Parts: sequence; C-alpha cells; structure tokens
Amino acid sequence: MLSAAPLGAAQAKLNVFACVPEWAALAEAIGGDGVEVTLATSALDNPDAIKPTPALIADLKDADLIVCTGAGLEDAWLEPMIERSGNAGVAPGQPGHFLASAFVTLLEDSHGGEEEDEEEGHLHEEGNPHIQGDPRNVLKVAAQLAKRLSVMDAENKAAYGQNAKAFIGRMNALIGELEQKAAPLKGVNIAVQHEHSLYLLEWLGVEAAATVEPEPGVPPGPQHLAAVIEAVPARDMKFVIHAAYEDPGPSKFVSDKAGIPLVNLPFTVGGTPEAKDLFSLYEDSVARLLDGLQGRGRS
Repeated sequence: MLSAAPLGAAQAKLNVFACVPEWAALAEAIGGDGVEVTLATSALDNPDAIKPTPALIADLKDADLIVCTGAGLEDAWLEPMIERSGNAGVAPGQPGHFLASAFVTLLEDSHGGEEEDEEEGHLHEEGNPHIQGDPRNVLKVAAQLAKRLSVMDAENKAAYGQNAKAFIGRMNALIGELEQKAAPLKGVNIAVQHEHSLYLLEWLGVEAAATVEPEPGVPPGPQHLAAVIEAVPARDMKFVIHAAYEDPGPSKFVSDKAGIPLVNLPFTVGGTPEAKDLFSLYEDSVARLLDGLQGRGRS
C-alpha cells in the first residue's frame, strides 16, 4: 500500500510533472486548485523521442508526482532524467511515480492489412501505449489518479474525489453521445499512417486496413506505398489518417494517388485548435473521422 509524507505547510500545491498533454489535462481536471502541473511535451512532439533538457530535469527535481503513460512510451528519456534529477520520490515504485498504462488493458501493435511487408517496424513490446485514444481508458486512469493524489495530499482528498466524480460523470455522458454520433463509422476500412490511433479506432469499430508507415519517422519504401495504394480500392478504404505530430507526407501521397481524403487527427489535447481539453479531444476526433467518411479531408 502506497503512502507518502504529508505536504509541508509552505507547499500549498502538489507539483505534478506530466509527460504528455493528455495526462497534464487530466491532472488539472482532477487536481484542480490542489496541483501545479508542468508538461514535458507538446501535442506536436513525438512522445517517443523527447530529448532531456536542463529545464525538464529541474522540473523533475521539484516534482512531487509524475503522471506518465508507461508501456515503453517514455523509456528512452524518462528514467535517465529521473536519475539525473536526484528526486527519489518520483522513482519507479514510489508513490510519486504514476503510470497510466498500469490501470488499463493494452492492445497489441499489429501492422494491419494484407499488403504489409515483413518489416519489423517500431513496436512496443508491452503493447500499444497510446491508450488516451479510448475515453473509457481515461475514465479508469482518472479514478486511480484521484486515489493517488489523495495519498500524496490527504488534506485535499475530498476535493480530488469530487473533481473525479464530476469528470467521470461528464465523460460518461459524452461517450454515449459520441458513440451514437459515430455509429456510421462502425466497420469502415481506412488507412492509417501509424498505429497512433489504435484505441480510438477500436472504440469506434473502425478498421485499420493498411498502415502507411510501419516504422514511425522512417519513410516507407516505394514498394510498400504501391501495395497500400493498390489495397485502397480492394479493401474499400474510405480515407487515410495521420496524427498531428506526424509529417503527413506519406499519408498525403497515398491520399493523392488513391483519391481518398486525408484526415489529420489531434491524437492528444492541443493537437488541433478544437481539441482544447479531453472532452473536446474526443468530440473533434469523431467529427474529423465523420468528415473523412463523407469525403471531406481535414488538415
């Protein structure tokens, strides 16, 4: 059972270090006035490839709690930065170390589509870490984050519980609305640039029939692109998606050659102007997918 030393009287707020925008937004929603949140990345950063900086290390040194994804997403940079910060309270196994992926069931990376070649690609051994695509995952994380904040700051336990209850209630209502609105997407085949939106598509019943860029950041070869383009009519793919942080070039090539819309998805909070918080993230994601289905591209 986790326990933490109480906050000193001079420290009015918990310092929360969030690795990615979705957890910063959740920490602010659940923590409210009890937290001060620092974000390590932006919505246009590749969360796999963040470079440690003196400023980030200083932020980690001051953190009471880190809220990150886990499942290998931050492996390349988070633990080395924790070591360099010297902050034992946020090290793995400590109350100040919170990994969202520990509270959900991970989906396996799988390069969808019969056209896929034998490239190994950039797979996460523990499973796909982009769990924020499914709001039902965020509900689970929200409940656990409220408990952890209460462990770290028992005086504000009631406030954290109330904030979590309000957030979960609102998100549950939104999920029902969006599932009804997104019903036409169920069973639709699309192409994806990479498996950044696996959880979103799984939630809505959309099929990723082809992966344009099996290894993120590495341009697909002409043979692979030709196979994806050939598969578009064969699999009746309606549009192709990419995440806001990705170079859309490969997906735009497929879009142009295959004659299907190109849709930019926010991927996380701040990825598009419309995705201002977790609620509008899902609203905008569904709206953009529906636009693609109706033959309209979204940049």
